[in-house]
Amino acid sequence: MRLIRQTILVSVAAMCVAAYLTQQQADSAPGKSVSILRGGDAWSGSSSRVRRTVEPKASERHPASAGAVLIDNVTRVRDGDTIVVGLIPIRIANLDCAERGTSAGDAATARVRDLVAGAQLTCTLEGRRSYDREVGLCALPDGRDLGEVLIREGACGRWR
Repeated sequence: MRLIRQTILVSVAAMCVAAYLTQQQADSAPGKSVSILRGGDAWSGSSSRVRRTVEPKASERHPASAGAVLIDNVTRVRDGDTIVVGLIPIRIANLDCAERGTSAGDAATARVRDLVAGAQLTCTLEGRRSYDREVGLCALPDGRDLGEVLIREGACGRWR
């Protein structure tokens, strides 16, 4: 029971951290210019603004801990090798699918949607990122590895 409780707490913490970091990364891309209204200028109607360049904090550059387990429903399928589990975008490790907009990419995306429709996945994060996505292996409710299923079916190739 204690192990289950610890696993759940670690999963929830990883989801919260990854969701926060994902949002912060999107909002604070290096070199992105941000406009900030000065003090009372917002209320006075003045258009005076301060411009600064935002650099991400050190904590925002790091992925979730390796081995963190995320258990949640799939909320979105971006393409054949990227899904959103809960609020966390996940790049499926070891999987390389054609891009959306191509017949092979659209077919892979459709197959992923079929496999994960309404499903709760268990994803083990690798502790690294690919762009805004955590990289991890995701298991379907029946225990099969999502990436391996797509490779075996020929919908996608192996990511090297």
